Amino acid sequence: MSSESKQISNPFSTGGGGIYFETRVQSLFVALMLTGGFAPCLPCCPITRIKLQGRFAGFNTDDMIVYMSDTSGKERKLLGQIKHTISITESEEVFREVIQAAWNDYSNPDIFTKNEDVFALITGPLSVTDINDTRTILEWARASGNADEFFTKVKLARFSSKQKKKKLDVFKLNLKKANKEKDIPNEIIFDFLKHFNLIGYDLDIKSGVTLSLLHSIIGQYSQDNAESIWTRIVDEVQSANKNAGTITMDMLPVELQNIFGKKEINTIPSDLPKPEIESISPDWTHHKYAVPLSISVIAGAWNEQNQMDCEIVGKLAGENYESWIVKLREILHESENPLDFRNGRWNIKNRINLWDMLGSRIFGNNLDTFKECAIKVLAEYDPQFDLKPE
Repeated sequence: MSSESKQISNPFSTGGGGIYFETRVQSLFVALMLTGGFAPCLPCCPITRIKLQGRFAGFNTDDMIVYMSDTSGKERKLLGQIKHTISITESEEVFREVIQAAWNDYSNPDIFTKNEDVFALITGPLSVTDINDTRTILEWARASGNADEFFTKVKLARFSSKQKKKKLDVFKLNLKKANKEKDIPNEIIFDFLKHFNLIGYDLDIKSGVTLSLLHSIIGQYSQDNAESIWTRIVDEVQSANKNAGTITMDMLPVELQNIFGKKEINTIPSDLPKPEIESISPDWTHHKYAVPLSISVIAGAWNEQNQMDCEIVGKLAGENYESWIVKLREILHESENPLDFRNGRWNIKNRINLWDMLGSRIFGNNLDTFKECAIKVLAEYDPQFDLKPE
């Protein structure tokens, strides 16, 4: 065969790219454990330990078992199969092996607790068809109340598609093979799919978004050394992986634990004397709207939804109410202002103190106008007294 006709192999596959991707996914979960982060596919639960190469602990899902503790203290697990590339098709042998392992664990109540534990097939970046079809039908399963509702969704012509039906058939075919060619009821297939998750990470390249987010999380603890700390985590995972080890916080090197340990927060001692700070009220005497404010002190309170109130206040101010109230509304936005405005009603706070402060702004003509208005208001006859006693 000529050199021109030879097929060039994928350097990622021939150069140990699969192991590279696997250890970095495992390292991602270790980083989440160190930083107090949460694993996907389950409620927000802190990670307590990570078992690498689960077959040595009796699992068929062998790449990674992530243990978490929920708010009640109950332990929950994510059983992870890590495959850098995979095709979810009838002819894909690797996918058949993934389903076989997951089915064996799903069928074993000693190692898998339904409605608490989950499976995760973790791959590199997902293809368009897996995002639009495979991942969608898995989400439909989790969002459906029962098997009939789920299978009806997938069959609906305007709701689903041929591609989604085909992906569901791939799952059904491989589950039947995993069950020794025995048919599986739709209710069991539906329940299995509710527990199965498809996750894509771009950890196969250095410029990936996932790695950038990891560096950012680690940087919250050590901004200058985020990249080197990540490398140290990967080294620890590679060492544990080849020995089928279990990783916990206590088993990691002390220097790594110290980096991600809780920082001491210095607080001010409760018995430390506190300096007395003199409270200084704003001086409204020389404010640019001191005169309009002094008129409001004379008025005391009014309802701007009452036309007669507005006419009286406007007369006190010696100008149109609408032009005068604009100035008070400006004061209303200042801090520690003496005005209270609610539902159209204006009130003056600390009226006596404000009178002492702004008294020099009030002249004889203002008092004469006030007298005139007061007589008019107080002399007005209340019509309720003309009503019959009953």
